[in-house]
Amino acid sequence: MMERSKEIMVVDDEAGIRALLSDALIQEGYNVTLAVNGMDSLRKLGKRRFDLLITDINMPELNGLELIRMMKKRGRREKVILISGEPVDHTSINKESMPVFAQLTKPFRVDHLLDTVISALGSEGAQKKRRRNAA
Repeated sequence: MMERSKEIMVVDDEAGIRALLSDALIQEGYNVTLAVNGMDSLRKLGKRRFDLLITDINMPELNGLELIRMMKKRGRREKVILISGEPVDHTSINKESMPVFAQLTKPFRVDHLLDTVISALGSEGAQKKRRRNAA
């Protein structure tokens, strides 16, 4: 029996970042949904469940930390990877008991992001696939 593809939402106001992350994740076999900001993400989160959310922190309308707070209030349980141009104060995140798995600071390497995604999802099949492709 085949395992279903993991559902990942990428939230970033920069089209180039969304495209880069989407292409890399799709190549690894993930289903990807894109959102242009936190409000767009909340609308799409209302329609279905995701296994992982990758979000920028600094965005217009609703930033990444506000998005995570709203998700928590709504009882969402998706794991989150934060991406940002600047390091984040982890104490403010931990105090809120937010479901943040990791934070990556831009610029980051795509292979580092993919390794972080694999760790977050506990996806052995994807990890084996990446190793096979790298060989």
